Amino acid sequence: MSPSFPLLVLVVREAGLRSTLIARLSMAGADLVTIHDIDDPRVERWLAKGPVLIIDDVALAGRTGGEAALRADTRWREIAVIGGVATDAALPRVSRDDAALAIEAMLPGWGYPER
Repeated sequence: MSPSFPLLVLVVREAGLRSTLIARLSMAGADLVTIHDIDDPRVERWLAKGPVLIIDDVALAGRTGGEAALRADTRWREIAVIGGVATDAALPRVSRDDAALAIEAMLPGWGYPER
């Protein structure tokens, strides 16, 4: 039986960064989907996979309740925020400049095998 990995859900507004993440993380073996809005009803279908949320600071800024609401959202196995300034260490932040590399390095902690 193959291991069950979480689904990565990308909410990244910048098209170039989103494309880079999709390419790099897919090549690393991750299963992922992209959505525009964190409250997209399709998320409910993916909850059984224990999804990991990867969101950029622009999308987070548009979220009602901001970072505090995101921390309180129990749907996500893990959450990583790209860019911005952390107000709480509970939400890891990665630089936009090396986001794909940094998030790829996080995959083993989320259950993906190292490559």
